[in-house]
Amino acid sequence: MLRMTPAGIGVAAALAASLCLAAAAAVAQSVPASGRYQCTGASGATADLSFTVGPGNIYTTPKGFRGTMSVHPGTGNVLFHGAPPQASYQARYSGGPPPQVVLLTVKDGASSEAGITCQMR
Repeated sequence: MLRMTPAGIGVAAALAASLCLAAAAAVAQSVPASGRYQCTGASGATADLSFTVGPGNIYTTPKGFRGTMSVHPGTGNVLFHGAPPQASYQARYSGGPPPQVVLLTVKDGASSEAGITCQMR
């Protein structure tokens, strides 16, 4: 029979907590950095999907519509709320350099790349 001392229980609890934090950090992302993102796909520039981020978690489309962004706590994907056409997508953000956003489609809970990358210009 294995017996743990109170000190051993504290060490085990601290180790478990640090492992949980490390797992959470692995999927945690932030909303894209403030700036103008120009999007391109396989056939070239996709101006209707380009957007400007800022201030904070607000994004603005080329037509002047505004929406907000958040980060999904489970997947770490960036979620667009409000303004189309970005609201049809989720995204994966990379701080770069240069900062970029890869647009994702989600079907039945599975995300896949849409073939559209948006880079800060």
